[in-house]
Amino acid sequence: MDPIASKYSVWRRLIHQFQIRRDIPFRKKFFVGYDLHGNTYWEFSLDGNMNRLRRKMEPYQEYMFKADYFSTVPPPWLQWLRRTRVEPPTLQELMAEQIRQDGIKMLASQADEKWQSQKLLLEQEQSLKLQTELDRLHQEESKQSKNVTTDSAPNQSINSPNDPWAQANQAHEQDYNPIQSAKIPIRRNK
Repeated sequence: MDPIASKYSVWRRLIHQFQIRRDIPFRKKFFVGYDLHGNTYWEFSLDGNMNRLRRKMEPYQEYMFKADYFSTVPPPWLQWLRRTRVEPPTLQELMAEQIRQDGIKMLASQADEKWQSQKLLLEQEQSLKLQTELDRLHQEESKQSKNVTTDSAPNQSINSPNDPWAQANQAHEQDYNPIQSAKIPIRRNK
């Protein structure tokens, strides 16, 4: 399957094949290749110096901003444009890279689904543990509330006498002096 056949007519592709030839005198612009988006890549010379030709891309679709073209340029063609790659990439190479990227995306989505299912499983286990602990505490509270006498003082807590929070609150209420607690001891140098 040729990905370029849907973008360019046969006549236009024949013209491109003619523009690849570098043996025609006085020609300053040479066709190099296509990418999968239909962009064309060219080498040209402004002053006739064929030792170092300039490189450019002509987009298949025109965008309002030039920065939007970078989303359609594949990395091998960017390497060629920036001269970090000597030979231009072929369509077969670009299709193989696209297949590889699709495979990686599929594996990544499967890994994401796996991690999401494990996360949900762990959340369900935690909520089950929390619910069993809450049920156990409610059972203990109901047992303790049956054992508590009704003649307890109104300022005492309904909780068990071993409750450390209730003991700390009672001790704090008895000894609490706000002026004393705000007092800073003076340090003297010897």
